Amino acid sequence: MFTARHPSTTWEALPIARCPGMAVWAWFRPAAMPSSVTVMVPVEVSSAYPAGLPFSVSDLLMAAGIDGSQFLAVSLYGAPWQQAQAYLPYLNQVIPSPVLGASSEILLSVFEAAYSAFPVVQPAVIQPAVGQATVGATTDWGQHGIAPVTAASEEVPSHGGDEEIFGGKSLYDRIEASWNAAVQMERQMTGLRQKLSTLANTLSKMDRDLSPEERLAADREDKDGWEDARRWVRDLAGKCHREVKAFDIGMTSSAGRRTWMEQTYQTVIEPRVESAELETYRREFETYRKDTMNLQRAMNSAIQAATQNGISRSQRITGSIQKKIQARRRQMREPIGGTNMDRSCRRRR
Repeated sequence: MFTARHPSTTWEALPIARCPGMAVWAWFRPAAMPSSVTVMVPVEVSSAYPAGLPFSVSDLLMAAGIDGSQFLAVSLYGAPWQQAQAYLPYLNQVIPSPVLGASSEILLSVFEAAYSAFPVVQPAVIQPAVGQATVGATTDWGQHGIAPVTAASEEVPSHGGDEEIFGGKSLYDRIEASWNAAVQMERQMTGLRQKLSTLANTLSKMDRDLSPEERLAADREDKDGWEDARRWVRDLAGKCHREVKAFDIGMTSSAGRRTWMEQTYQTVIEPRVESAELETYRREFETYRKDTMNLQRAMNSAIQAATQNGISRSQRITGSIQKKIQARRRQMREPIGGTNMDRSCRRRR
């Protein structure tokens, strides 16, 4: 059971009961969110099932020993948190495969009396119906392959009773929950920043003229397509740079509100110091959590756009041109009189 699990010291293999011989990597109780599990989908699994993973969130809950009544929220590949109640229609459906270059982590938040990492309304008991998901099933995951965010997931509701215990312990818990969620997203965005920087460099290298050999083999459609791809590459490289800059010197950096938020949390919220400004702090921390969520969403969007509309588009066009170059080379080396001589070396008579 999850409640008996100690924090992981290294990644653990988590076998999937539905798929004999298949396992994912799991990290129980990470330091930033002690009441959660981080699941990483191995590259060999996602590449073998590009249309959708052969297991569901229910399978992951069962493998991690999480009871249905403990399931609190889920975040797929860095997307905003989904409450258990909002995610219920997708619980037993196939999980989409992670996008190339994006995060492959699935975060599962658990409700425990001793922990409150992501306090939302405690869901009703959910009995995972393992066995309903099938590979290739049609699922309305919304844009970018992620379940649509509902209005319920945009807020961090309390456990109930905050209206009656205004300024009490529940209000501290709400502030702490907003901060913990923001810190978890910051940790994810550190990896996203590295991917954005790498993608920006890759896109900058792709912004080039066709080589003489490529121009000779390409037709008018290829050349027009390449010019269009270069425009996409330049725009997307600029977008990647902007998102990296927003993370480096934006509101999540020391130049923004990050330092003040951390100091307030360490000096007032964590030690539970009495303060008449708790409601103001709650609004500030909730706004910071939402801003962090929006920044993370923008970074994920930039990564997916750069991968799909930048790199993939350019590689598709250059791949087509390379095939024509190879075909032209074969044509130029047709044998004459038993001698395999390049046409460019033949003397005209």
